[in-house]
Amino acid sequence: MGHRERSKLKRRRHILLSALRLFAEQGYSRTTIGDIAEASEVAPRTVSGYFPSKLDFVTEWPSSRSRRLIELYQQHPGIAFVAFIDLYWHDARENLDREEAALTRAMALANPGIAAMAEVAVAHRRAPDAPHLPQRADAGGDLLQQAGGAAVRAVDQVFFAGIADGRMTDEAQAALLGLVASIAAETGTGHGALQPALSSPAAS
Repeated sequence: MGHRERSKLKRRRHILLSALRLFAEQGYSRTTIGDIAEASEVAPRTVSGYFPSKLDFVTEWPSSRSRRLIELYQQHPGIAFVAFIDLYWHDARENLDREEAALTRAMALANPGIAAMAEVAVAHRRAPDAPHLPQRADAGGDLLQQAGGAAVRAVDQVFFAGIADGRMTDEAQAALLGLVASIAAETGTGHGALQPALSSPAAS
């Protein structure tokens, strides 16, 4: 990657983190593009060049997580569900931007409705023919399968909250993975439970 590309990525990250910090401190609805530009020390048009709308700031996290899920599954097709979760979590602990994770969590706690809206927006934007995980076991299934999918997503959220808070350890990850294994064994939920879908109560 050349110097120009690295500079653009650095500027983009700075703008993103500035926006997330403002959303956490003063609220999503009260923050303007002008506020973000001032905090980032760039022109408003520069902000809009990287993030055309305010919603793009809060869809950044679920979009990047969804893309990484797909990438990992494509690299390891046919991997068992619990092994896939373990792989995904190890990858996150090794590669996540922890400052972005912490600010995203702070933003979500301060603006829970906006965080939920971001999940729905990501699902809406996904093209029908885009790569995806195997069909969710809880999609259109019975109540037990639906509960299993929701429970797995809740455990996943706790895992990433642990990363953001700096509390995730090998022991904690192993314990959470054991919980996922138990849920999967009891309910039959699988890979696609991690990918938000409009049909899921957790995404509405």
